[in-house]
Amino acid sequence: MKINILFTSFLAGLALCGCVSSCSSSSRISNSDEAVPALLEEASRSIDAQDFEKAMDMALQALSLSEDNPILKVRTLHTIVGIDIMASRDDDAWKKALEAEDIAREHDFKKELAAILISKAKLCSYAEISPDTGRNDEGLSYAREALLLAEQTSNLEEQAESCYIIGSLYINKNRWSDPIDPETYRIAGQWLDRGQALADSCNSPRLRRNGILFRSRWFQQGNNNEEAISYFEKALAALEETDYLTASALDDRLVRLYTRTGRYQDALDIHDDYVFRMQKYIQQKQDETLQEMQTRFEVQEKERALERYRYRILILLLALMVTAAIAVQAWEYARRMRSRSAALQHISDSKEQIIEFLSKDLRNPSGNIAGEIAKLSSDVSSLSPDQIRERCEEIVTGANTINDDIADYVEDVLLKRSRQIADIGLSQREIQIIRLSAEGLTAAQIADRVFLSVNTVNTHRQRIYRKMDVKNVSEMLRKATEIGIL
Repeated sequence: MKINILFTSFLAGLALCGCVSSCSSSSRISNSDEAVPALLEEASRSIDAQDFEKAMDMALQALSLSEDNPILKVRTLHTIVGIDIMASRDDDAWKKALEAEDIAREHDFKKELAAILISKAKLCSYAEISPDTGRNDEGLSYAREALLLAEQTSNLEEQAESCYIIGSLYINKNRWSDPIDPETYRIAGQWLDRGQALADSCNSPRLRRNGILFRSRWFQQGNNNEEAISYFEKALAALEETDYLTASALDDRLVRLYTRTGRYQDALDIHDDYVFRMQKYIQQKQDETLQEMQTRFEVQEKERALERYRYRILILLLALMVTAAIAVQAWEYARRMRSRSAALQHISDSKEQIIEFLSKDLRNPSGNIAGEIAKLSSDVSSLSPDQIRERCEEIVTGANTINDDIADYVEDVLLKRSRQIADIGLSQREIQIIRLSAEGLTAAQIADRVFLSVNTVNTHRQRIYRKMDVKNVSEMLRKATEIGIL
C-alpha cells in the first residue's frame, strides 16, 4: 500500500511539474499586466522610427488584451490616439479620444485623463485650416482642464505640454488676423515661456523640441526674425552635445531665419551643421538600436538559460522521486524478506523446541511416544543412520497422534546429530563422561560411577577437549548441547 501511495504521489508530482511549467509559460504570454506595457513600449519604439503601421499593430494587440483592465485600456487608447494624430487620421483619433475620456472620467484616472485632454486640445488646434473651422476656444477648455489635473497629480511633463498647447491655441487665434492682436500674441508668449520653464525643470528633450516648434511659429507670427535668431542661437548653445535631434530642429529654424534676413552664408553654414547633426542623430539611433538588440539578446539568453536550469531542476526532482520510489520499494521488499526469514526461523526454532521438549526436557513423559523419542535421542550417539531411521519408523507406526512431518523432522534432526557426533569421533565412554559431567559430577565422582581411576577420567576429558576443540568443561558442555549429545 505504501508503494502504491508513493507511486500515485510520484505521478501527481510529475503532472504537477508539467502543469506548473506550462502554466508559467502561458501566464507570461497572456498576463495583460505584463504583456500590455511591453506591447506599448514596442509601439513607442516604432513611433520613434516613424513606422506607424507597426506601432498601430502593437497598440491594437495591447487593446485586445486590456479589455478587462480599465487603466491599461485608457493608456492603450491614448497611444492609438497619438499614432492616429501623427498619421493625420484626426477623425479616428477623435473617436478613440472620446472613448478613452469616458473610461478615465468614470474611474477618476486623473493622470490619464489629462493626457487624453491634451490630445483633444491638439486635435482642436489642428482643425483650424480656415477661419470658419476654428475650434480654439474648445481646445483651450480641454488644455486648461488638463493643466489643472496635471497640477493636482504634480506631473510636470503634462503641465509643460498643456502650457505649450494653450500657447499654440492663442497663436491660432491670431492666424487669420491682419494685423495680429497684440494682447493675444503676448498671452501666447507667456504660455510658451511657462511651458519652457516646466520643460527645463523636468529635463525633457522631447518637450524642448516641442517648445522650439511652438516658439518658431510665435516668432514668425510676430515677424520678430532677429529676436527669433538670438533666441534660437542661445538655445542651441545651451544644448547638451549629444542632443542631436533638438539641435537639428534649431538648425532647421535658423536656416530659414538666416535666409529670411539675407544672411545666406550663415544659412549655408548652419545647413552644414544641420546635415552633420542629422547624421550624428541617425548614427546615435542606430547605436541605440544595436544596444537594444544586444540587451534583448542577453535577456533572451538569460531566459533560455533559466529555462534550461528549470528543466534540469525538474529532471533532478523526477530522478530523486524515482530513486525514492525504488528505495522505498527495495526497503519494503527487504522488510518482507526479513519478516519471512524470521517466520521460517521461528518455525525451525519451534520444531527444535518440540524435539528438545520431547527428547530432553520431558523428564517424566506421560505417554509412550514421548518416552520412546527421549530414549531414541539419548541413544542416537550409538546408533547408525539406518538404525535411527528404523526406530523413527517404528515410533510413527505405533503412534496415532504424531504428525508425519514432525516424525520426518525428528528423523532429520537425529540423523544430523548422529553425523556431527560421528564427525567429532567421540567414543561411547567419552560420551558417557560428557553426560556425567553435565550432571555436575567431579572427576573423582565420575571415576567412582564408571569404576575408573581419576587419572583415566582426566585423560578422557583431555581427549574430549582436543576432539571438540574446547578448553574447559563449560565449553565442552555448551558444544555437547549444540550437537545433541546432551
